[in-house]
Amino acid sequence: MLRNRLDGLVSLHGIWVTIMTTAGFYVYTMGTLATEWIRLAPGFNRNLYFLAVFIGMLLAARVYLGWIDRLARLGWMDSLYVTAQMVARLALVLFGTAFVIKDVAVSRMFLGVFLILASAGMWLSNRYLPRVIAKFVFKSHSIPTIIVGSPAETPGFEGWLAEQAKLGVDVLGCVTTRREYSPRGVRLLGYVEDIENVLANFPASQIVLPLFYLDAADTKHVMAVARDAGCRVRLVENFDEGVKRPFTVDRSDSGLSVISDDNEPLENPVNRGIKRVFDVAVALPVVLFVLPPLTLLVALMQKIQSPGPVFFRQLRYGEGRRTFLIFKFRTMHLAAQNAEQEKVQASRGDSRVFAFGRFLRKASLDEMPQFLNVLFGEMSVAGPRPHLVQHDDEFARLVADYRMRHFVKPGITGWAQCNGYRGEITHVGLLLKRAQHDIAYVRSWTPILDILIVLRTARQVLFPPKSAY
Repeated sequence: MLRNRLDGLVSLHGIWVTIMTTAGFYVYTMGTLATEWIRLAPGFNRNLYFLAVFIGMLLAARVYLGWIDRLARLGWMDSLYVTAQMVARLALVLFGTAFVIKDVAVSRMFLGVFLILASAGMWLSNRYLPRVIAKFVFKSHSIPTIIVGSPAETPGFEGWLAEQAKLGVDVLGCVTTRREYSPRGVRLLGYVEDIENVLANFPASQIVLPLFYLDAADTKHVMAVARDAGCRVRLVENFDEGVKRPFTVDRSDSGLSVISDDNEPLENPVNRGIKRVFDVAVALPVVLFVLPPLTLLVALMQKIQSPGPVFFRQLRYGEGRRTFLIFKFRTMHLAAQNAEQEKVQASRGDSRVFAFGRFLRKASLDEMPQFLNVLFGEMSVAGPRPHLVQHDDEFARLVADYRMRHFVKPGITGWAQCNGYRGEITHVGLLLKRAQHDIAYVRSWTPILDILIVLRTARQVLFPPKSAY
């Protein structure tokens, strides 16, 4: 997850510097033409050089790929070194363009002054901008973290925590063994044997566990409890050699390595932005043009078959297990919608569902108001389907890693649903399959996957599967 955030930070910074430099060249060119402080020949092809600057910056931004782990904390010398590499690539493209087309109209002084100005802008951006971007992007998406053990005991650990704070890691405190009572510089939240109570009292989304701190049995216990509570687990160790396992390894200047067995593309802020744009692009037309006439039709049929409110709202868990009210078209008689009845899953031929409500459920049209939840930012078009709060807690006790579904926003439709795992959950095996598909979505999200889910769901609306009722 932290690697995904670093990748996103590098992408955002590269995009900004590319746009800034390309736009700067345009302003510089127009200013030069207006003031004539450098006389440009009539045959100067400014559009060609504008394109050359853009291509040159795309090549120059690739320098950042070699500095992923350190981009948010570059010193002035490192910033100068990175800038020099970038300017060299940009200059190569600019002067290479002039050489290839044998351009005698362009002024070498004009290009040289631009490269000097671009160097200053790049250095300032490389020195300060990544920290500003990280603070802005991750401030509202922090990662509440609990440390197992005292950070002071592990060489390099305190330095690593300070580095990760830039990525939104918020240390709540630590849990230790009974022999330690006052860990230096970190709040003591409790003890390892009380890890369940600690997580209940201090909701965290990440636990950082030094491999050498506990014995094997306690380590497995802490990891199991963390997963059941919906916490990511980070295993920390100092490695002299590479880890030949399918783990993500993040290395720091202090020599500390942090490994994790998960991949979360949606922790990359660029990916989150792409997904949000997709959500709004799909949801807004539905809310403006489809939902109003559909709501009138539903209201009319409800008035005939089961008078009462058009919409039904219910508490569900969202991203990070934050609760929200989900919107649906009411499909059940009002008498059936009391606190106890709401806990019971709808089943085939359920007497609580009125006739038109049964059609809405079969065609998945009862979910249409959830596009409002999408616009409110509580849900996504595609993602793990949110279950009842009571069911969610029960399911988490039955399936390991179940709460990993809450690492992303819930969806109107999901990878599990478009693969046939929808409707009533009648046995643990069905729940397990649904959870496996949801977790696979969390770990392997791509924009193409969201589009595929929407297309498959559209087909199911037109041709409902047997599991729909």
